[in-house]
Amino acid sequence: MLFCACILWQCARQSQPAGGPKDIDPPVLLTSVPANGQKNFSGKNIVLQFDEYVKLKDAKEEIIITPSPGPNTKFLVKKKSVTIVPEKNWNLNTTYSIAFRNGIQDLNEGNPAEDLHLAFSTGATIDSLSIKGYITETFKEKPPEKLLVALYQQDTFDIFKHRPIYFTKTDKQGRFSINNLKEGKYYIYAFEDRNKNTKVDSKTESFGYLTEPIQIPEKKDSVHIPLIRIDMRKLKLTSIRNTSTISIIRFNKPLDSIKIWGSKQKFLYTHGDKSSEINVVKNFPKEDSLKLLVHAVDSVRNVVDTTVYVKYSDGKLPDTKYKTGEWNITINPVTYQFDAKMTMSKILKTMNLDSIYFQLDTSRYQSVSQKEFSFDTLIRQISFKTKLNLDPKEKKPRPVLLVGKSAFISIDQDSSKSQDVKIQIPNVEETGIVSVEIATKSKNFEVNMVSVDNKILYKFRDEKKHTFTYVKPAEYKIIITVDENNNGRWDAGDFYKKIPPEKVVIYKTIENKYSFPVRANWEVGPLLITF
Repeated sequence: MLFCACILWQCARQSQPAGGPKDIDPPVLLTSVPANGQKNFSGKNIVLQFDEYVKLKDAKEEIIITPSPGPNTKFLVKKKSVTIVPEKNWNLNTTYSIAFRNGIQDLNEGNPAEDLHLAFSTGATIDSLSIKGYITETFKEKPPEKLLVALYQQDTFDIFKHRPIYFTKTDKQGRFSINNLKEGKYYIYAFEDRNKNTKVDSKTESFGYLTEPIQIPEKKDSVHIPLIRIDMRKLKLTSIRNTSTISIIRFNKPLDSIKIWGSKQKFLYTHGDKSSEINVVKNFPKEDSLKLLVHAVDSVRNVVDTTVYVKYSDGKLPDTKYKTGEWNITINPVTYQFDAKMTMSKILKTMNLDSIYFQLDTSRYQSVSQKEFSFDTLIRQISFKTKLNLDPKEKKPRPVLLVGKSAFISIDQDSSKSQDVKIQIPNVEETGIVSVEIATKSKNFEVNMVSVDNKILYKFRDEKKHTFTYVKPAEYKIIITVDENNNGRWDAGDFYKKIPPEKVVIYKTIENKYSFPVRANWEVGPLLITF
């Protein structure tokens, strides 16, 4: 009999009888210690009693206590009760707010307790002020959800090193609310917190911040935090690898620009397989080492100025084939101005111009000249600009760029394959028109009309009115970047220097859509964009 009792005791588990109608009602809180709104609470644990059996669901993430009593706070469930055991003692004369979100659910169907919040104070008063707002992700339309939104008050606080005391999470619409705050000055920021350490890891996590503090009570109805994805770590040179042909200089993050110079000895340098690598091609005597001065800049304008020595070694790299990419071509359908770019896998050494020409029609050809080409060694990109000698009376010209075999010879003496590139010239009947009007006080901005996969197809700068012509039928979006410092690029700001990211605006239609169609022989607009 004792043996049977032990078996029955080991198999017992928290459950309710099966059968009956489906439970659609969420659990209801009957009592709590402390009670909601209670003052002068001096107990240790928080105990909540519900009207039915409950379970916990991701309690450490869903149940948010501010100020935090510690990351190792425990959440325990037994039948109809939930107990919270704080890691640290509750601070004196402090108001605590608990948002349970979806952390407590009924046992059978998983219905979460609705709008369950608890506020109490260890002092004689309960703070009742709050901050509300919303998050958007820069260059994206969909609002981010389940982001951590946090507050701090000390100027020395570092979002990349320190953990916040006051925080909450956004809902599916990117909205948030932090309640039961006392009057004062707060700084606010938001981040993904993928690794659950409540600190910003800019290498892998999106984040956003406001450079100016918020004075509580806040005059604004809503606070907006734009989210960015940028690596804020300090730029560092991590290693140098010497081989028999090149030296590879590696950094800890991608570079925005780099300049390398040295003695009178000749050398070339280019990006490696990653934009965080620089390959120095050796053209100097093998018995020498080469002293180089390096000036590297990352995307947040961090700078590394250093000296390195490169030399020959016996190490060899695997042989790689010489490859040329696809031509990115634009052509003006009125003037026939031709612009094209193409990236190569190796540095270009020479060109065979006799192997490059245009076939304008079945009987006419156009040759090219050296001055029409330029080559960017760093990114291994060739640019080609010329004007096609087409007959304007011809309704539908179909020229072809013919690139013969061995037209391009790499620095390793291997040659390119042949390419036949058809050039599509749009006409009025096959394209549309999009007109745009800008209402803004900003002097410097760039308007980009992009494809649905965010590839820039058409753009203009610093104009209040503009018309895009010969637009190919497709679905488009308009993204505007404000260039406050007029440096010709969008800047992500700097948390340490209290510089905010430059503003980004995504056009939204009257139907609250972020894209719009362009059809053949249609005119869209004028689209009025205010920022």
